[in-house]
Amino acid sequence: MTNTAPLNQTLAPPDLKTAERFLYMEARLLDEKKWKEWDGLFTQDGTYWMPASHHQSDPLNHVSLIYEDKLLRAVRIERFDNENAHSLQPVPRSVHLVSNVMIDTFDVNSGACRVNSRFVVFEYRRDEQRIYGGAYIHDLIFDGTDFKIKQKRVNLVNCESALDNINVYL
Repeated sequence: MTNTAPLNQTLAPPDLKTAERFLYMEARLLDEKKWKEWDGLFTQDGTYWMPASHHQSDPLNHVSLIYEDKLLRAVRIERFDNENAHSLQPVPRSVHLVSNVMIDTFDVNSGACRVNSRFVVFEYRRDEQRIYGGAYIHDLIFDGTDFKIKQKRVNLVNCESALDNINVYL
């Protein structure tokens, strides 16, 4: 993705429907187990972060439930497709529900955009269903047409409680 705006021109902010469609498409890719396509939604330095506490300010100086850069996402995605990864057999199924999408900020010069939403994710594997809920904060880059994920922050409602292994991307 390239920024198509000349240096002296500003970008028009995305409309809410464009942001919603992007989040719905992301959820669909995860539900359809199209993990490599989902990973392609990230910028080269994009991160997937799940804080371990509600007021955690950064993933580098505090313990996180999950913090993955491009390399760690690739390792995890490879495990989903590996029949020898017995802890993921059978591969878990999921349904992602995304709602209450709002664009919080947009920088007309860089295309940096913060989108806030709420989610419920159902995970099913080996006759067990788990339900996760919380808020997403997507830090996106918008080039006037497309989004890329700079950071996806997953704020679980119960992030400070004892959690079983989370076998799907939320």
